[in-house]
Amino acid sequence: MSAKRFNPYDRSLKVLARLYPRIFLSLLNLGEGVVVAVENPEINLPEKRADYVWRLTTESGEEGYIALEFQLAGGSEALRRCFVKCALVHEVSGLPVIGVILYLTPKGLSDTYTMRFDECSNWYHFETIKLWEFRQEIESGKRKELAPFLILFADEPVKEVLDREKTLIMQVENEKERANLLSIAMTLALHRLKEEEWVREYFKEEMTMIKTAGIFEEWLEESLEKGWKKGHQEGLQQGLQQGLQQGLQQGLQEGLQQGLQQGMREGLLAAISLGLELKFGVESLRLLARIGAIDSIEKLMAIKETIRVAKDLKEIERLLQE
Repeated sequence: MSAKRFNPYDRSLKVLARLYPRIFLSLLNLGEGVVVAVENPEINLPEKRADYVWRLTTESGEEGYIALEFQLAGGSEALRRCFVKCALVHEVSGLPVIGVILYLTPKGLSDTYTMRFDECSNWYHFETIKLWEFRQEIESGKRKELAPFLILFADEPVKEVLDREKTLIMQVENEKERANLLSIAMTLALHRLKEEEWVREYFKEEMTMIKTAGIFEEWLEESLEKGWKKGHQEGLQQGLQQGLQQGLQQGLQEGLQQGLQQGMREGLLAAISLGLELKFGVESLRLLARIGAIDSIEKLMAIKETIRVAKDLKEIERLLQE
């Protein structure tokens, strides 16, 4: 079973927003006296989730929301999604909701969502932040928490840009935040450069620190959980279909049991694949052929749990030899 590749890029941006809400709000010049409450509301009809939503209270007591959406490349679909989410947050809260689109590159940049029907039209205007316009402030250290983004602004991404990112990140006092920022810097460099081997080698000395990052633990936990649930559900559906096709009660029961076992196995394999790639890199995927030959659910469960706590790939290899 080929697992869907985990996408830490989107997660990186959201973690930054959670860690440093005031850094992003300062780009809107809302003032130092604003009280920030981080929220991430689930909205039914159908369920949607904004990248990040902050409930703000001004010095005068006025309340409202800022709904932030990150966009690497804009477009009408991105604007539509943000428009819908702002409208739904406004509906459930009754408070003003200001949509802010933070653009990471100029591609597809727009501040207006337009709906047209025949000769009629509506416009919804967003506040926009063009992050590359703050490049000098980031490089000067004024906004060093945004240093991982510098690689996205470079015309010709080179080692010197990443060196500058590291220098700025190491100026952050909190060790856990430094680890998170280094993890995000590596993720964005992988996204920008498309040279995985080179990037991982460049961050080799920092990998010990990166693997202590809270964001890294979140990614690992999420990837393992999603892989397990997805494969488990697919197996149940397969069992139902097989049982119904057989038509007999006994066949249905046998089909469900077989589907459950198959689903558990496929879910574990998907979780193991994602966990290995995330924690040890693509080179660890060479073990998948050996792992895929294992039928024992208990052995696969043991491998999955070992990935969470293993310090190196040798621990997984030793488990395979048992």
